[in-house]
Amino acid sequence: MRGKKCWKRVTAVLMAFMMLVGLVMTNGITSEAYWYNSEGERYPNVGYRTHVQSKGWERKLTLNGRTSGTVGAGKRLEAIQIIVEPGYGVGVEYRTHIQSKGWEKTWKKDGETSGTSGEAKRLEAIQIRLTGTNKNKYDIYYRVQAQTYGWLGWVKNGAYAGTAGQAKRLEAIQIIIMPKTDYPTDYEGFDGTIGGGFVDMGKNPTTNGSGAVSYMTHVQSYGNQKWVSDGSISGTSGEGKRLEAISIKVNNAQLNNISGGIAYTTHVQTYGWSQGWKYNGAASGTRGEGKRLEAIRIQLTGQLAQYYDVYYRVHAQTYGWLGWAKNGSIAGTSGLAKRLEAIQIVIIPKGEHAPNPLPAAPGAAAYVH
Repeated sequence: MRGKKCWKRVTAVLMAFMMLVGLVMTNGITSEAYWYNSEGERYPNVGYRTHVQSKGWERKLTLNGRTSGTVGAGKRLEAIQIIVEPGYGVGVEYRTHIQSKGWEKTWKKDGETSGTSGEAKRLEAIQIRLTGTNKNKYDIYYRVQAQTYGWLGWVKNGAYAGTAGQAKRLEAIQIIIMPKTDYPTDYEGFDGTIGGGFVDMGKNPTTNGSGAVSYMTHVQSYGNQKWVSDGSISGTSGEGKRLEAISIKVNNAQLNNISGGIAYTTHVQTYGWSQGWKYNGAASGTRGEGKRLEAIRIQLTGQLAQYYDVYYRVHAQTYGWLGWAKNGSIAGTSGLAKRLEAIQIVIIPKGEHAPNPLPAAPGAAAYVH
């Protein structure tokens, strides 16, 4: 396991380290501080500021994982600017998904504005990635506070963060540059989880199911949905449609090329658990029989099980979103004749926290019987 490193919040860094010299953005936004790890390694600052509903542009640049935007105020982010401290051979580019406009066609870079101002349009998702000759020396991590869901998980290097197809606003963001092999949660003062930073809808996904874990459900009257990944929603909500089958697969290239796979079994109306375990993309459940899924178990196999946990939760008839289950425990219901309507699945490094419970109640059970 990686040793915990000493993370200094910006207030402490301001007292302990040099001020940056000069401007790092042509529009007058300045970077404020250096930051180091406990071994004295110097990492490039990343600075960012957001345009917030009814407040306008934040006056100061936010640095290195601190929160830009608002939490608990119900205010949408409308635009963002991001800059990386010069001198490290890295820059940054980013684009946002804007209400009624979709994804920006061109990436903004190095302090340019992504989003809108004066149009009352919410940001719904964002991608951020490093550029420059030394971009492969670092990872850029980011996570967002999304309406209804709260803080989503940390993602990195151009992955989607936020939501799609649900008309949910971004409310806040945190961004940090890290050396390869480190996670934000290695550092004191950070919480959250790694992965599960984007919640898509399987009926019309903006991703192609190429994440660390991807899954596809067969839904009553709709048939097979499209593949989604890494905490996105497969199924429906509020439509009263049962899940009838599911297929799940992992992408080992997204999991440090560690060997192993994924196994899963479903509790099917009238059949129970009789189908046994399915593996690596095979369908579990039924098609064309009108049978509902009522519960599911999922576990990793091979070396993957030594390094990662698989978390999953279901949206169950009457109960809504249940709590997160993990590593082969049961999610869903039994003996109640309740259909599963949707599912989320995410793979997280061993020892990391469970995903955010929202929109389920904190502490909600994963299994009702």
